[in-house]
Amino acid sequence: MAEQIQTRASGASLNEQARQEHQLGVGISQSSTSATANTTAGSKTSNPKPRSIVWDHFTKLSLEQTKGEEKAKCHHCKSEFLCNSSSHGTNGMLKHLKRRHKWIFVEKNQSLIGVTEGEEGPGGRKTTVSISYNTEEIRKMLAIFVIEDEMPFSVVEGRGFRQFVNRLEPRFTVPSRRTITRDCYQLFLDEKCKLKEFLKKSCVRACLTTDCWTSIQNISYMCLTTHFIDENWRLQKRILNFSQIDNHKGETIGKEIDRCLREWGIENVFTITVDNASSNDVAISYLRRKLKNWNGLVCEGDYMHMRCAAHILNLIVNDGLKDLNPSIVSIRNAIRYVRSSPQRLQKFKQAAHAEKISSGASLCFDVPTRWNSTYTMLEHAIPFQKAFERLEDEDEGYVTWFKDDRQPSSLDWDNARAFVQFLKLFYEVTLALSGSLHVTANCAFDEIQTINELLVKWSENEVDCVLGTMACNMRNKFDKYWGKIENINPLIYIGIVLDPRYKLEYVNFICDANYEIGTATLLKKKIANTLWQLYNFYIQESHEVSQTSDDSASHEESVITKEGLADMGWLEISNAYATLLKFIAGRKAV
Repeated sequence: MAEQIQTRASGASLNEQARQEHQLGVGISQSSTSATANTTAGSKTSNPKPRSIVWDHFTKLSLEQTKGEEKAKCHHCKSEFLCNSSSHGTNGMLKHLKRRHKWIFVEKNQSLIGVTEGEEGPGGRKTTVSISYNTEEIRKMLAIFVIEDEMPFSVVEGRGFRQFVNRLEPRFTVPSRRTITRDCYQLFLDEKCKLKEFLKKSCVRACLTTDCWTSIQNISYMCLTTHFIDENWRLQKRILNFSQIDNHKGETIGKEIDRCLREWGIENVFTITVDNASSNDVAISYLRRKLKNWNGLVCEGDYMHMRCAAHILNLIVNDGLKDLNPSIVSIRNAIRYVRSSPQRLQKFKQAAHAEKISSGASLCFDVPTRWNSTYTMLEHAIPFQKAFERLEDEDEGYVTWFKDDRQPSSLDWDNARAFVQFLKLFYEVTLALSGSLHVTANCAFDEIQTINELLVKWSENEVDCVLGTMACNMRNKFDKYWGKIENINPLIYIGIVLDPRYKLEYVNFICDANYEIGTATLLKKKIANTLWQLYNFYIQESHEVSQTSDDSASHEESVITKEGLADMGWLEISNAYATLLKFIAGRKAV
């Protein structure tokens, strides 16, 4: 009995040794195996050998698949290894896992070194960080990938995508499209809560921009964007709402904006920028009544309605396009022929090569509702005039294409050159005024006056009748919106007054140079009154905010009079000007 107990104890000890050697990746030697077999000989029961870790990541192949050789395939990279227990063992497979699939041996909470890219994209700055495996974090990044790259939810169920993710991180199970849909919606709710907190903390007064349009399915949509200066004096832009609306009526738009402002907790509004549709006048009137009840307006909302300068430019240019429309249509049809098939495009390239045209620009179509795309289309097409004329001589299909329409003539190309030359400035001004990530209020006045001078100059041009007629039409539309001083929001002038490069004296000089004496005097008075009114509003607001913390503040010492403003020429004051700037940004002065 004692010998039997000793024999079993020896066998158990050797089995424990074998298990430890397997876990460390060291195979049991042949002599140890023999010793174990001899020691346990004669015993009725024996413990099975422990299973190696490699078999969690390898599958043994059938002899038919391997032509009689004992082989195993890796689950992760499909590599095959010999696995005969007597001649090869598991050492080779274990080394493969340690070399090619190190993540298997990483502890759950152990971090790895990785490289992350900045917000600017692949070419931006890269940072080395410590990364640990986290399933929730990976699912969140997968949702961000679907949202930012505008991928369909079904992308996560694609075979190639799943193989790619499995190769990157085999421990992660790719969720279904329903799960990723819920993740994206939850991410939206989380980000919405964060944005509400950010607006509550940093957005003391907001400037809104809204626009409406109808999709090809005849569904009306409205988008609402806010711009504001945060506590660090940085310009912020956030999209607050993108929703479906019943129609484009002014009251409908006003109610939707009102609902959105209440949802986000925004009460203080400075301006609302809209296009020139008559329904927006109704919407602004509706919102002015609502915001007055919230005490959230500046100067009773007198300057709240801001007309979109880029939209006015679009209307001005479209009036100038009317007389040139036949020429533009003929050139557009020629471009449509070239781009209608690969064979025609190849013929066009051969014609351009034969004419030795070295322009690197490619032909493009325009969008009917955006005049600057028409400018771009003609600018790219003009260098290829000779190539189009060669197609007319050599390509019968090109001539047949214009059966019902006329081909571009020399007069059409001349009109296009005049159009491009004249509207280059309008194109540059539109780009300057369309910036959304930088302040544009201080440059609007300068750009408007530049366009005014150009229209006056070209409308008096007697040499080029085409340009003269086009400039006259555009000047009539310009006068409708910007020709009368009562139609211009005074904040356009205040923006350039507060620009240290220009100041009030510059604005007065421009007024005297571009308007009659009576009109210039009224305009300068209007600007001074607006500046005085805004200044006293912010001073009063600053004292209301700081009354509890500084009872010694004197309102009378800070208020400025109209006469004092006229004598200064510009806000040549120290503490009072600093107070004005701080409270224009919505921050309490120190």
